[in-house]
Amino acid sequence: HGMTCIDYSPNGSLITTGGEDGKVKAWNAASGFCFITFTEHTAPVRAVCFTPKGNAVVSASLDGSVRAFDLTRYRNFRTMTTPKPAQFSSLALDSSGEVVCAGTQDSFEIFVWGMQTGRLLDVLSGHEGPVSSLAFSPVEAVLASASWDKTVRLWDLHNRQLLHTFYDHTAPVNDCCFHPDGLCVAACSADNTIKIWDTRMNQLLQHYSAHLSSVNSIAIHPSGDFLMSGSSDMTTKIWDLREGHLCYTLHGHKGA
Repeated sequence: HGMTCIDYSPNGSLITTGGEDGKVKAWNAASGFCFITFTEHTAPVRAVCFTPKGNAVVSASLDGSVRAFDLTRYRNFRTMTTPKPAQFSSLALDSSGEVVCAGTQDSFEIFVWGMQTGRLLDVLSGHEGPVSSLAFSPVEAVLASASWDKTVRLWDLHNRQLLHTFYDHTAPVNDCCFHPDGLCVAACSADNTIKIWDTRMNQLLQHYSAHLSSVNSIAIHPSGDFLMSGSSDMTTKIWDLREGHLCYTLHGHKGA
């Protein structure tokens, strides 16, 4: 069974993975030893992430549940569901670890729960395609969502409203993330490009287009100076965000 998603703990000592077999695993990053496997999901796991303290893992699955697992007591301590069945494809936690958001691939909605109670707090509607990625601002209660409807949207979770929609991509958007300063958001798309927008002025700041095929994932270095992108062209590229140019192209993968 294939691995579908992965995340590092905040201190880098642990790794969590989700699989097509519905299992969530936690590993020691130094030894590679899998020390716990959670089997509660009944369908493929599409997203996993650690809580900010690193003592729990949250997972989203096509089985219609989002689950939180305690890495100290090794138990599924919270299960979050929706009024109607939904298939979850993306996941994000806010910086406090108190708010959990998951996007769907069937109803195109984003569901918001409280971690402490597991109670559904809100449903964000507006996307017209599967919600492929979610990311929280590190500085405020703003959520970014990327979708196969070719848009990236910014949501104000305090006031429960849509702030802005970016329409610059011309194909499904695969991933999004915030800059560490929270002042801009980046996204990558099947149109082979990466775009970065100013979240205050809602303007396109940078556009990168050196990949030869769909750009599937991106990450910004904690310093905020570099962005890394992975593509179906079998390369990983590292970009200098300060100068706005390509630094390195890493070859070696044999597939997307």
